[in-house]
Amino acid sequence: MKEKSYEEKLEELEDILDRLDNSETPLDDLAKDVKRGAKLIKELDAKLKSVETEVQDAFKEFDKKGEAKE
Repeated sequence: MKEKSYEEKLEELEDILDRLDNSETPLDDLAKDVKRGAKLIKELDAKLKSVETEVQDAFKEFDKKGEAKE
């Protein structure tokens, strides 16, 4: 099974938060939604940090080659 994209995970998290905010989550599903939301937050945060590191590394490499000296 293909892993969901960042955008798909974010949309799922937003749906969970909307249900929780509007008290639409049945009590039997509340713990499940909270756990899933927490997992999504952790995954989204890790992805953001990974991309941030990649972008910073790309700029460092760009600077090392002398192509972006100010």
